[in-house]
Amino acid sequence: MPVTALEARTRQFDRAPIGARGYHEPAVDAFLERVAATLDGDDDLSVSDVHNVAFAKAPLSKRGYDPAAVDAFLRDVEGTLAGLSQSADYYIAPALEHTHTRKPLWRRR
Repeated sequence: MPVTALEARTRQFDRAPIGARGYHEPAVDAFLERVAATLDGDDDLSVSDVHNVAFAKAPLSKRGYDPAAVDAFLRDVEGTLAGLSQSADYYIAPALEHTHTRKPLWRRR
């Protein structure tokens, strides 16, 4: 089902499970505002932009948005934008295990 600009602006997500850090809420909200603006014709996010977006984890004292719920909604957004795209002849659905968690710049060894 296509996502509307109103849905993108008003979408509510559950909190991440207790003990888990979800996506940083202000970052997700700001991105969804861009999604809504794109659906209104006032921005130009592409399917690739949505697929490749990465969110920081919520601060340690917060749970943040449930990553699974946000990822599922963003897959719907990708499908909607793909359907609106005049230049795409086909659309390949993203892998279900794709996550929008920002990868750390460093890694412990």
